[in-house]
Amino acid sequence: MPVTFKSAVDRYVRANKLASNTREEYQTTLRKWRAWGGGVPIERLERRTIREFLDWVYDRAVADNGSNPGRTANKAREQLRAVVSWAWEHDLIDTLPRFPKPVPQRDVAGRHYLTKAEINALYFATYRLRRPRLWREPAPVGRYWRAALVVFFNYGFDAGTVWGSCSFHEPILWRHVIWDREAPDRNVKQHSHWGWLYYRRVKTSKAFYRPMNRVVHAHLRSLLPETVEPDAPVFLGGGTRPNDRFRKLCELAGVPPKADIETGLAKPWVLKDLRKTCATYHDENLPESSIEILGHSVGGITYRHYADRAPLAFKAISTLPQPSAFLSLVRGFDGQCPCCRRPFLDAS
Repeated sequence: MPVTFKSAVDRYVRANKLASNTREEYQTTLRKWRAWGGGVPIERLERRTIREFLDWVYDRAVADNGSNPGRTANKAREQLRAVVSWAWEHDLIDTLPRFPKPVPQRDVAGRHYLTKAEINALYFATYRLRRPRLWREPAPVGRYWRAALVVFFNYGFDAGTVWGSCSFHEPILWRHVIWDREAPDRNVKQHSHWGWLYYRRVKTSKAFYRPMNRVVHAHLRSLLPETVEPDAPVFLGGGTRPNDRFRKLCELAGVPPKADIETGLAKPWVLKDLRKTCATYHDENLPESSIEILGHSVGGITYRHYADRAPLAFKAISTLPQPSAFLSLVRGFDGQCPCCRRPFLDAS
């Protein structure tokens, strides 16, 4: 029985448990395929047919006054290729068709990650954060934000993983922090001198045990209350809208806005950009390690099911060079720059 593009998309989306926004993007490509008149089964796809479809997507984007029609066509190409490759891996089709090259697209110059100097400035600025209303914790709110910056930089967490701002989020609790050397997961053979951290991704609900390095260990220890309740959240001070507080922190740190990739206009930084920052520095330190650190889906049955990726994540987290401000607490100079010993309020 011929495999239609619609049935392949439906099975691909269900099998990979994609996020709602990603599923909608695939449905958009499917609607374009129908509007173009794509009735060709995917096992009979040829390079010429794929090129005709992508040319139609490009011309339609131009007719609709799209700001970047080349990127629109390349997005449809990536999604079509992902579905067809998945169908080939699962023996729904016998051969992979040849795909045409991507069409030229406009790439707007812009940096979408924070430099280490800017991260240092954000760390300095946490000492100037105002006490939230009804704040009753013995530790200042800036201490929680310093620890949050550290875990964002090292693990690329989602904001919901840290603060659990929505009801369906599973935030990090104190029972998720393991101080033992041995990993709770029996499949992980490595031993971490600084302990382990358990968390679950917001989008995919995948669970991970990650080693703590010296910097993460010191900052989580600084948050440890006198009486630990296992089901109490580790991080506080995010509020219902942590992105608003992060923008305020950027203002205090003097971090300029970023450039939008589509329009080139200035846009404020959001907490998701810390996830991109994590990926940038992990790949710079250990190429391709960000795929495992961030919990992204990977292609290829062999890589997904047989490759042992735990040592890669262990080495990446253990060897990641840290911003200089993160080392202050490790060296016993809380509130002082570890290089010049100036108070952070002066250094900022």
